[in-house]
Amino acid sequence: MGPARDTDSMTQEPAPGTSSNPGEDGYLTIHGLRHHYIRWGAREKDPVVLLHGLMNNARYWEHIAERFTDKYAVYAPDLRGHGESEHAPGGYLVWAFAMDLRGFVQEMDFEAFDLVAHSIGSRVAMSYARDHSHRLKHLVLADMGPQMADAGARGIRRSTGESRKTAGFTTEAEAMEHFAALYPGRPKEFLQRQIGASLVLDEASGNLVFRFDPSIHEATGRGAIAEIPYLWESLEHIKCPTLVIRAEKSKVLSPEIAKQMVERLPNGRYLEIAGAGHQVPLHQPEAFSAAIREFLAS
Repeated sequence: MGPARDTDSMTQEPAPGTSSNPGEDGYLTIHGLRHHYIRWGAREKDPVVLLHGLMNNARYWEHIAERFTDKYAVYAPDLRGHGESEHAPGGYLVWAFAMDLRGFVQEMDFEAFDLVAHSIGSRVAMSYARDHSHRLKHLVLADMGPQMADAGARGIRRSTGESRKTAGFTTEAEAMEHFAALYPGRPKEFLQRQIGASLVLDEASGNLVFRFDPSIHEATGRGAIAEIPYLWESLEHIKCPTLVIRAEKSKVLSPEIAKQMVERLPNGRYLEIAGAGHQVPLHQPEAFSAAIREFLAS
């Protein structure tokens, strides 16, 4: 079943590049699943697509997107099972995510675009780019490879399990404190958008809990192990310029794996961002954005 446009509407967009820019929400039906995305920047500008990681959502990118809207139209979809996109129990292998991305690109009618992916989003991007790198002007794979360092793999599996069991936040004030720590210095309106995108009211407990399908842990289970050789081999088919970003303190992407990725890529480059852990867009947003802007301009 092919993708079909549903709606593309919502908020009036403030001036690009400001911290108060909520972007514009849109909704598509792709392969029978309803998907949500956010667009920042004027539609007629060159498109950049941002893919979030496991247990995150499109709103995760707001503070990064505002650094690109002077030149680009920035699109961030909620991956299936995340945010406002529909759940798909049993459908969280990398091929399913990549098919969603292909449908999204077809519906948006992107002739060529830049793709920036973080964490699990990088695995999705590798799978998509294997057969569609002719559409990509540039590809950025941030802190995730075809396989994870052992410590990082254990940590991600543990965090997905713990997040499924967490009691969440009893008050919005607690949630506000949590997101203020992730996005220091951001205004209240920004933090409220993060809460709205990332949390949902659990009727049984009355708490605000994280908004993703509890079955999403399948993306890090046995199925993900089976994907490893496929993703390594996929790198050899990606012809577009590709930047592999590693966070200096990452426990997910080891230097050895990152360098092997660059060796496999026909047109690969490597960059390490100092002072950052796995959540490099949060830890070093300025350095992360500056590196990507320079790469996209190359």
